[in-house]
Order: sequence, then structure tokens, then C-alpha cells
Amino acid sequence: MKIPIYASVIILMFLLPKSLIAQALGYNNNRIAISADGNNQADFHPEARWPRADPDDWGGTPVALSLIAKLSKQDKLVHFSYNNFIAAPKHTSETNYMADGVNGAITRWNYDASRFFDVPENPETAIKHLASEISKSTAQDPLYFIHMGPSEFFYLSIKHVIENGNIEALNHVYVISHSGYNDNHLRRKSHHTMNQAIILSENRIKYKKIKDQNACNIPDKLWCSGTNFTPFHWMRDHNDEGIQWLYSRLHFHPDKRGADVSDAGMVYYLLLGDEDGNLTKLKSLFNNGILEKKKVEEKNGLLVFEAERFNIKGKWKLGFHSSASSGKFIYYDGANAYEKPDVKNKISYTFKINTPGNYTVKWVMRQPKDERGTDKGNDAYVYLSDDIGFAGSHNLTQYEKFYGRSQNDFVLNGVAEVKTDHKWLTAKFKKPGEYTINLIGRSHGLQIDRIVMFKDLTLEQVESQIKEITETSK
Repeated sequence: MKIPIYASVIILMFLLPKSLIAQALGYNNNRIAISADGNNQADFHPEARWPRADPDDWGGTPVALSLIAKLSKQDKLVHFSYNNFIAAPKHTSETNYMADGVNGAITRWNYDASRFFDVPENPETAIKHLASEISKSTAQDPLYFIHMGPSEFFYLSIKHVIENGNIEALNHVYVISHSGYNDNHLRRKSHHTMNQAIILSENRIKYKKIKDQNACNIPDKLWCSGTNFTPFHWMRDHNDEGIQWLYSRLHFHPDKRGADVSDAGMVYYLLLGDEDGNLTKLKSLFNNGILEKKKVEEKNGLLVFEAERFNIKGKWKLGFHSSASSGKFIYYDGANAYEKPDVKNKISYTFKINTPGNYTVKWVMRQPKDERGTDKGNDAYVYLSDDIGFAGSHNLTQYEKFYGRSQNDFVLNGVAEVKTDHKWLTAKFKKPGEYTINLIGRSHGLQIDRIVMFKDLTLEQVESQIKEITETSK
């Protein structure tokens, strides 16, 4: 619930390289604390202006946590409280969207769960924990506080610090806000504003209000596009499951206005020194995912990579099952395309070969449940860039059918079909370097777990080796 203002945006190519070395308010790998609202359990107290919080935190919190993880500062986040309406009820009959988002981030990006607090569950514990982190603050170890909810929670923590004789620590506390609503909203008449918290500190706290991070009517600026999810579609189509998950967190707003992660703009400002952050810049920052994986490389004549490394888009989707490597696989959810390839459903991945030679190309695949053992849901179109693919004597200069067959388990197989010939697929790598494999969906439901290439090894040896590893890298 913030008042939108419009802000100009500097062109990404000029701004982002500077941002990566610029951090705000003297931030230099210091401690971070965040407190957000997001309460969904209704608080019907007569003094509460609205019974629930603005649902923007349901998406903004996961994006904020993904930013911190992307910049490898999980250990610097020393406190995160959420659902921070003071005197509000616990979530007993409504979905706790904040807890779902927080727990998903903790699991995906290796946060310390002991630093996260659902405030209505135990307000006093959460308040004292933030107070303890504030009390540690010195000139050499300042605390940067991101203000994502009403001020009363922060005020009570400041009061606790002072009552325990640690008022001088407040000289080294920096507060970042972007919302007059959060600064001034009172859930009860007895509650306090941010200005009152600063006065309580005897003006020791350093306060910075950046520009409002909303520009919902101008989707290419800042962090909000209201009901228009188009600026967020890159999240939906990304091959990083965590980024796809971010997109899924936007779709719980009761008025379908979940395309708003504006509070994450404060984290972007703190860590990158840019209060004109936006979704285009975030896309660039997240290009290689949140927690970047090592580049896949061939090792000792074997190359293995997980299918979710493909740039998943079009009708390709990410699936989950315990029998897949790392519990994930991709599947083709489009209509059968037996007549010709549809490039809208093309996915690609580039890998590195260190030892040149002729490599057999296979995949670890499975057919959809009702079609296992049949000729349905079992094939895709394949093409190895630069015409390096061969099926027998046939040089693959275009996309050709590649198929397998399975029962209940993912299995290593794969045969190329060119005209009426059925041959194993070979990639001829003439020199070390990077190469690209491309797939296009052909039959609905096909599931792919991994891609495997090998030379000077038998199929049985490869089957044994890939049981011990998920991917190959140097």
C-alpha cells in the first residue's frame, strides 16, 4: 500500500557495471536485518485500518531473498522477521503466504533458518532478536535495516536496546525505507511511526528514504506492473527452478495485482547502489541463475549434464520426481509435432569438450505414465550446432527425430531416425571447445532427466558411472 511515483531509468548497459561495485550508504559487506509485514490472517481490531497487509510482500520477500543469495550474502542476513503486525493473530485459518515464501527461500538458497521469525508466533522473541543484533552495532560492524512493514516492530526493538543500556549502538544503525505508508501506518493508536523511533534514539539512527519503488502504470520502470505479468515472464521461462519459483509466488493476490515486488528494490539499492533498479536489470543479473552451477565439461571421455540446464521455454516445463537426478527433469507439454519442428519450442545448451573425438549421444529419459513402453511420448527433434551430428553415414544438417522407450524408471537410451534409418547418434568434436545441442519438442509428455555423451566407453560402463555422478565438470 504505497503511493506510486514515476522515476527515470538509466539505460542498463551503462548502469549495471557501475552498480556491481557500488553499494549504498557505505555498505561494505556488513550485517543486514529486514522486517516485513505480509500478514494474511485477518486482524479485525477496530483500530486496524485494514485487516490484512498488502499482498505485495508475498512476492517481494522471495525476490529480496533471491537478490541477497545471488550476491552471496546469505551469512550477512542476521535477522528477518515477517508478518510483523504487532498484536495481530497467528495464521490459523488463512494461508501463511509469507511463511511459504520464506521457507522456500531458506531451502533453495542456504539461509540459516534460526534467523527468521514469524512475528505473531512469538512477538517477544522476534523483537529481542532484532534488538540483540542492533546492540552489537559499532563503527566497525554497523547494521543495515531494510524497512518493509509498519514501524512498531522496529520501534519496540529500539526501545528494548535503550532499556538494556545500549543506546550508543544506535549510532551505527542505518535504516532504508521507500514507503511513507510503512513509515507512518499505525495498527493501533498506541503504536509508533518511524520518525518516533528515530526520536527515541535521540537521532542516532541514520535514516534514508529512497524513491518509491513502484511505477505500476509504467511496467518497464522499477518493480511493479500491477496486473500485467508480461515483465515477469522471463522468470517463468528461466531454466533456474528457483527463478521459476519466484514467478509462482506472484499469483496469490486476491485482486490479481501480484506483479509487484517493489520492496525488493530496497535490497537492490543497498547491495548495488541503484535506486532505479527494475525487472530488466534483475533479469540481466539473474541471467545465469541464483546459485550459479559450474559449467559442464567433458571429463575423461564422458560428458553428463542435467536437462534443466536447457533454456526452458515454449512448451517445455520443469518437473519433479524422486527418481530423477537431483529430483528434477524437463518435459514437453505441447501438442504432438510429428510433421515438422516448431522453433518456438527450441531449447539449447552449450557445453565444453576438452578431449576431441567421436562421442555417442544418449539421454536419460522416461515416457509419460500412461504411454510407457509404447511409441508415444518418447521422442524429440535434435540438432547439434555446426552440423557435427551423424547418424550412421547421415550428416545431421537439420533437426531429426531422436527417440527412446521406457517403463517406470528413467533410462539411458536414444536412437536417431533419419528417413528410414535408425542409428545411434554421434557427435564429432574435431577440437577442444564449446559446442551446443538443440532440442525441439515432438511428442507430448516426453520426460528428459539428463544428456550423456561418451567415447571409448561401453554403454554398460557409462550406465555404471552416471549412477555415481549427476554431472561432469573439471
